[in-house]
Amino acid sequence: MVLVALTSWIAIGAVIGATLVWVWKPRRSTLVWGAIVGGAGGSAGGLIGRMLFPESLLAAPIMVAVVGAGVAILIGRVEQHSRTFDPPAGS
Repeated sequence: MVLVALTSWIAIGAVIGATLVWVWKPRRSTLVWGAIVGGAGGSAGGLIGRMLFPESLLAAPIMVAVVGAGVAILIGRVEQHSRTFDPPAGS
């Protein structure tokens, strides 16, 4: 059961991450990057959801996995944005 839950969180996060990258089209981001970051965020969110709602089998952890994937993509997007617009060191 644990392996199925973890796999579902990663898969849901990967789909959400790739979808968000496809919709937002951030610079230098690919669908693969979105799937990887979203999968990582989805697995982290699913684990957090499982800790917060231990009695819920799938509903609450899956919702938190979706939120975790979205947050991971936002963090990655902000990180890429800050790297893109940094002024040169000599200026």
